[in-house]
Amino acid sequence: MKNARAISMGAAVLAGLIGLIPTLGILLGSEGEIFIGSAVVATEILIVLTALLALASAGFGMAINPGNLRKTAISIAALLAVCLISYLMASGADFASYNDVTEATSKWVSFGLNAFYVTFLLGLGAVGYSVIHGMRQ
Repeated sequence: MKNARAISMGAAVLAGLIGLIPTLGILLGSEGEIFIGSAVVATEILIVLTALLALASAGFGMAINPGNLRKTAISIAALLAVCLISYLMASGADFASYNDVTEATSKWVSFGLNAFYVTFLLGLGAVGYSVIHGMRQ
């Protein structure tokens, strides 16, 4: 497991260096727009790589321990239910008060905020339950 930790740390340092180069170029250089574009591209690449590694790690974890597959399926179903409820609650009615915003864009923003609020409240509830349950023992 130490080998995996060393690889993770090396990847984190490499990602930091990839982000540091455009950042220094923006701060120190007069041609900041070139570096801004490269910083955005580097960020997008790192986000995609991180998402792929997270999915691969979850897949390997389920392959190693298939007993957790049921819990994973329940968690994914709960997340999809939260997303569905958030989308059904979303309203794009306030799009007229913004410039260059369509009703569809406003609805997606509302969906994202609703999903955040629901998951935040569920997280608070889980932490509260954990604290109360820990105090009772």
